[in-house]
Amino acid sequence: MTNEAMGSMHHTIYEFLRAEVGLCPSCTSLVANDRGSTTITNPSIESSCCECSICFGLSSPSYQQEHIAPLVMKHLTPYCEGKGNYLTKESPTLNLTLLIAVRAHCAIAAAECFINATTKDPDNDLSHIRLRSAEEIYSKLKENLRSSIREILERTITHLEKNKDETSCSNESTEPKLSQQLHEEESGYLAAHVLVLPNLPANASDVIPPSLQSHIKKHKHQIERSQHRILNPRKRFRGNDPTLKQGGEPRTNLELRARRSINQSCGDLSKIAWIEKGIFQDWLNAEVECKDSSLALASWLQESKLHQIQPCVHLGVWRRPFYIKGTYTKSRRDVAQTPFFVSDSKSGGLVRKGCSSVEEEICPHLASCCGGISNQNNENVLVTPDGDAVVEEGSIVYGCCKFHASGREDIDVRMLLPPPSIVKSSPNNKNITGRPFVCEVFDAFRLPTAAQLEVAVKAINHSTSGDERKEKIVHDVNGWPQSLVGYDRFHGSNPNGVGVSSPLELTSSSSFSGLQAETEEKVKHYGCICWTNVVVRSDVELVEKLGCSSWDEEEKSNDCGNFPLEIKQDTPLRVLHRRSSDTRTRQIVSLSARRISDHWLQLRLATSAGTYVKEFCHGDCGRTKPSISSLLGGRVDITELDCQGIEM
Repeated sequence: MTNEAMGSMHHTIYEFLRAEVGLCPSCTSLVANDRGSTTITNPSIESSCCECSICFGLSSPSYQQEHIAPLVMKHLTPYCEGKGNYLTKESPTLNLTLLIAVRAHCAIAAAECFINATTKDPDNDLSHIRLRSAEEIYSKLKENLRSSIREILERTITHLEKNKDETSCSNESTEPKLSQQLHEEESGYLAAHVLVLPNLPANASDVIPPSLQSHIKKHKHQIERSQHRILNPRKRFRGNDPTLKQGGEPRTNLELRARRSINQSCGDLSKIAWIEKGIFQDWLNAEVECKDSSLALASWLQESKLHQIQPCVHLGVWRRPFYIKGTYTKSRRDVAQTPFFVSDSKSGGLVRKGCSSVEEEICPHLASCCGGISNQNNENVLVTPDGDAVVEEGSIVYGCCKFHASGREDIDVRMLLPPPSIVKSSPNNKNITGRPFVCEVFDAFRLPTAAQLEVAVKAINHSTSGDERKEKIVHDVNGWPQSLVGYDRFHGSNPNGVGVSSPLELTSSSSFSGLQAETEEKVKHYGCICWTNVVVRSDVELVEKLGCSSWDEEEKSNDCGNFPLEIKQDTPLRVLHRRSSDTRTRQIVSLSARRISDHWLQLRLATSAGTYVKEFCHGDCGRTKPSISSLLGGRVDITELDCQGIEM
């Protein structure tokens, strides 16, 4: 269409952009801004239009109500089983296809042609009209759409919580109590990401102008390399053990799934949906420099409005991580802290060590009290015929309950509560507990209340409020001499030996980030049984050789002999394959000993964090100096080791 035809058919630029270019009222006002009026859109134009050459109808309230609101309802429903669902300040984040900016530039070109054709008409003064840039239109459209979707999200959350409250028969509060710090961190808040792409037709010329098609062909190899890099991210984890690995990010995962889906169904057309900013900017600069491009772009957009493109909206909703803290005990010697696999030379595969792990005994129950964990935000979402999302063994997932502990004990080391003698002799009345841990919960369906966390404690400990535990003998599976301990030395009655303290509590991210830092400052208490080839005739002889406290005087004696004792430890031989070789200085804060028989003795010691206690006993072929072995002047083997509490 010529400039003269453009100017003669319509009296106002708004009517021209609506009728000839195919813009909705919202995009019309974004393209042509009336400097002298607060009412930018033509009031005669209906605001319910669901078709637009720029925004594909996304700005229409009717489209948002008919298409976006049901999508929001579907994704939010699993997360709003209880109260206390807050939306993060930045939600929703929005990724809007740059095709909108491309088509906005074409609409600007059409508006410029209209203005040029009407400059000589005294009855149609357009000096008060300002045309925005494509980037400005794209930014404002994105801002408006984000604001509209946020209103839908907030309205839906309120509606779901109200319905749940009305249908609930329980008087128990379903809203978790969050501290001010947790609110400031937006711990456990709901977040959302919206991805808007076009439903691509078969013909590329219906989507983008010919000049951009040529530009994409020119940079085809660059675009293909970029797409390949995005579609095939580098492996983030080593090893092939069947445990799930937490990783990825919901926004990235959503866009990756959408890319793969479009790449499969549309082939080369997928390059159009995912125009990169650099490619768009190069094309835009070239078009701005070319004075004759406006009419071509305007004509293309006017013709393409006959082939209206529908938007494809992808939505991701997830719950931000929150943290649950507590302490645990472990009363068995065949339970690792985390799932433990070793290579099997015969089969070439992996062999599981231990009957279970602390992580496996705790995390499933915490996930359950949080309403379960979503699988919808993983990088790969596998859907069963019933419509349920599942995960494969060993895959990388976003949603999970991730276990973190303050240090770790070996699989054959028990983690117990302290005996009375240690509690009484503790300086400054410090609290000595089991091992502190924090569970980082990603993408849970709900934040747990205090009552729900207490249910999790009872499930982990295999206990009820009316339990009366009786002491029983637990035979050690490895056949080592087993010292018996009462039920007051560990939590619960879990047959796998893992128990947690009550209450478990929601905590801030600082508790998690400081977990390992605090480990280096803690004093840890240990008890062990040792065998030596040196004949030990009496307790007096043993105490003199070791320079330590006698067993019976531990609680009331201030004379600790040679202790605190500074030792030098080279990296132990048993961990040298995975730890750097180094010499570390550690402290044995206190030591008490007693003779069991001529060749057996029992030790109780407190050490600084990071001390290799097994190596302090047997010497590690002279790599730990001094050691119990060097002090006794003979061979020492440690047959049983317990961590008996950690000073908090």
